[in-house]
Amino acid sequence: MLYIICTPIGNLNDFSLRSINTLKGVDKIYVEDTRVAAKLLQHFEIEKKTKPFHEHNENETSDEIIKLIQGGETIALLSDAGAPLISDPGYPLVQMCIKEDISFTVLPGPSAVINALILSGLPSDKFSFNGFLPKQHEAKRKIAIKLQNCDVTNIFFESAKRISNTISIFSENLSPDTQLAICREMTKEYESIYRGTIEEILTLIKNNQITMLGEFVILVYPHSYSDKVFELDEKFCRPFLEYLSPTDASKLIAKVSSFSKQEVYKFLLGISK
Repeated sequence: MLYIICTPIGNLNDFSLRSINTLKGVDKIYVEDTRVAAKLLQHFEIEKKTKPFHEHNENETSDEIIKLIQGGETIALLSDAGAPLISDPGYPLVQMCIKEDISFTVLPGPSAVINALILSGLPSDKFSFNGFLPKQHEAKRKIAIKLQNCDVTNIFFESAKRISNTISIFSENLSPDTQLAICREMTKEYESIYRGTIEEILTLIKNNQITMLGEFVILVYPHSYSDKVFELDEKFCRPFLEYLSPTDASKLIAKVSSFSKQEVYKFLLGISK
């Protein structure tokens, strides 16, 4: 059996009792960084040796883990922080477990992605997690251009030393009123959340009002809230219903507004009663 265990993203008190008890009971623990894991295990008085499992050895180590499980051992997999596989090693191992019909489960816990999404205050009904941003200027510019026509909240991990450059690139390629949130040091003592338009965030950076230290998550909502200044009102929508069914009318109105077809259709049904 393989246990994939989510670890705290900053506050050790977020580690679940189930995870602690599982780690105490497994035969072996594989971790992204043995030094980081040692602090976690020592804090919870888990006296187990760990073995490294990282991006440079995960293919060969996955073979090793599969053989151990097939031999009857129970294994735990930890990342340094958050969920394994989410911008962390583990995907090949899960694929091998499926191929070999080996049981595995996930012990849920802290997630920087979900934490940041909730803290951002940006639309959360749909979102896209894009992992770590590339280091190269041109690669970031291409991402910003793709965001221009995106209508969901996009989430990125970024290094503290590249935050300023990244926001500058975004500001050059996105509308000034693009909504942004920067989440820093989540769950830790100095957790900080910065929300505003891309221009407002850029101003904070230029004025040194954002401490460029720690772990960062950037969230971008390319469609400004002001897009919905166009309101769904009966005077505007009723003429469409004179010539089109609610279904066809909702498709047309959605194309010329920032409202979804579902939102428009629901409104049209209400005024057509």
